[in-house]
Amino acid sequence: MADWLSERWLTYLQRELLLLPMTPGQQKSAGRGDARLEFARGAITAQVGVGRSGTTATATMRFKPLGQREWRRIEEAIARDPEAARRLLSGSLGPELEDLVNQAGFSLFPRGHGRQFRCTCGERWGCRHQRVLAVRAAQSFAANPFLWLQVLGRGREELLAGVRANLADQARAAGHMPAAALAPLLDPDRFLETETDPSSIPVRPGDAAVPDALLKVLGPLPLDPHLNRTRRYEVVRVTRWGSTFHVHQAVEETAEQVLARYYSAISAGAAALARGERTPVYRDEPLPGRRLPPRERIAGEIMALVDERGGCVELEEVLTSCPTAAALPDDTAYQTVQDAAAHLPDPYLLLAGHYAARRDTLLAGATFRHVITWPEWQARRLSPSGDWFLALTLAGCRPPFAVEVDGGHAARTVGGAAADRTRLAAEGAAGGAAGGSGVLGDPARPDPAFAALRPEVGDELRLTVVQVEPLRLSVQLHRRAGRDLLDPLPADQAAARIVATKVSVDPYRGLSEAEAIQLLLAEGFYRPGRVPDPVWLLPFPAVGEALRWGPDRRLVASYWGRASLQPGITHDHWRDGGQLAAGFARFLAEFPPREQRAASVLAEAWAERWPGNPLDPLRPPPLGAFLHFLLNRVPVIARQAKLSAEGTLQAMRLLFRYLVQVSPAMAAAYAPFLAACEAVEPFRHRLETLPPLHTPEFQLWEMEGFRWLGPELSL
Repeated sequence: MADWLSERWLTYLQRELLLLPMTPGQQKSAGRGDARLEFARGAITAQVGVGRSGTTATATMRFKPLGQREWRRIEEAIARDPEAARRLLSGSLGPELEDLVNQAGFSLFPRGHGRQFRCTCGERWGCRHQRVLAVRAAQSFAANPFLWLQVLGRGREELLAGVRANLADQARAAGHMPAAALAPLLDPDRFLETETDPSSIPVRPGDAAVPDALLKVLGPLPLDPHLNRTRRYEVVRVTRWGSTFHVHQAVEETAEQVLARYYSAISAGAAALARGERTPVYRDEPLPGRRLPPRERIAGEIMALVDERGGCVELEEVLTSCPTAAALPDDTAYQTVQDAAAHLPDPYLLLAGHYAARRDTLLAGATFRHVITWPEWQARRLSPSGDWFLALTLAGCRPPFAVEVDGGHAARTVGGAAADRTRLAAEGAAGGAAGGSGVLGDPARPDPAFAALRPEVGDELRLTVVQVEPLRLSVQLHRRAGRDLLDPLPADQAAARIVATKVSVDPYRGLSEAEAIQLLLAEGFYRPGRVPDPVWLLPFPAVGEALRWGPDRRLVASYWGRASLQPGITHDHWRDGGQLAAGFARFLAEFPPREQRAASVLAEAWAERWPGNPLDPLRPPPLGAFLHFLLNRVPVIARQAKLSAEGTLQAMRLLFRYLVQVSPAMAAAYAPFLAACEAVEPFRHRLETLPPLHTPEFQLWEMEGFRWLGPELSL
């Protein structure tokens, strides 16, 4: 298998700007494209299927081939290297071929003029059909590298004949028998050598694409006409006079037809033996060892394929790459593969139901972006709802996690799910926290990450996996004032596009939060340069994809993604005949006119946001609704009214103090509201960074407000 030529071919197309760079997902999709390729001198042509209508598009890549003089010089260079000549004459092309072509003064991949790409779809450059041609050609070159030499103007037989002629000329010029010059080629000790591992050759027993292909290649038997005819009798049903009879009828057959029947029966028996469905008849006892059911055999093949690729493998690819899966019937193959992948042993994982991977290769170097949310800032503890924590636990890691924070401090961070909090608290009490930064699991104290870094709401943590077994994280802090809101946007848009494509398969069922995180892990996100925001922010309008959050925290298809992020429940409008507003006006009478106007405007805006009864202790306004109002709406009102951060929060405090004064039973409900109005610095940052309304920058600013809220208050 000439994988080196396949990789060099794709690198050549992208480096020479003959083809746009492809993501791993685009490359896999192109590799599954329906195409029929033809390789000729100077051209590669592909008939690419378009959709399900049966129409095709013709993509063509033309290259200027090398001339006869150039090829003679290349053949001489090959003949001067005995090892390269031996490998070539044995049917193998290695990476040294490119070096030999360069030594001859030419390039194995043409540059400059003489290259032309066309497609009948109308796009001149980089269309999907060109990508299918490029990837399918790379697969063909991996199986038969001589096809690329054929495009460059030299067929396999012609090249081998030229190399042999040069070897013979060298032997005659040396004045001894050619056998001496060809000794490396005729060495009996190396006759059976091969550079290919036999176990890596895929064996897929099953039906051939062309029935009786071997017999058709061999051609007719050289028999006399009277020997090429045989007669046999078969039982047929004959209907006469309203009745059916079974009679023996003579059938004339040729020798090829007789052999075809034997060939089909023998092939079917060999395929059954290869699948383990029958035992060889010449054995009195079964084969030694334990007979493996298809699920266990496929699981072993999946693990071998994952180890070979060194990354994630799609289960659809297993259907064509694993021998046992390829031999299964089409209607049950994928379900059997999914069942086998669901029972892979540790450290192998099934991701989003469609990918298989190893934990160490999946998490090595993974990087997660986490913005400190308002609930985390108040509790001084990291929440278990962050993508970083969900991704690690879904990959089989168990908290608490060892952490290296800025400055080289070692600590352990807690982010366990609610069910694990008791266990984590017990472990923390037994082991203590490194560096004396608090007892693990103690809700009264900040966790070690907060104790060491002291982050504020809106600060960003970058969590990088520096070691998988045992898991160790490195945490870096980026203050909110130095963060660039545009930085995660390209990764957000790419991630949302991948998720939206997956959701479109079943837009009503959608995709769960855990499945979305596993999908992004498998697709190569959460890596340096491709670190998106947490999943709960992907339905935001700034990402440009029609996604929203449905019931049970599932991403579903929608054109109203922003509405899904509005927290709280809107109750019927509550009216008190204006008595509450009149009482509030009397309450404000003792304050300066500027504070009176600010409190009145903000109280009216909050009443529009929460039209329910503000004095109902059974259904008080949710804190999430107020924080959404405080972070995204109040700064706009303060800018229009030319209010300072301190003055705005003082006006909001007046409103809630009045409500508590009217109804003391609401004191506990409004306590977190008043505490939020004491956080001057976060609100000042929101007010100072507010851009002009109705601009792309305003969308990003509003998205930052949702980052501060977190999933508990945003969904």
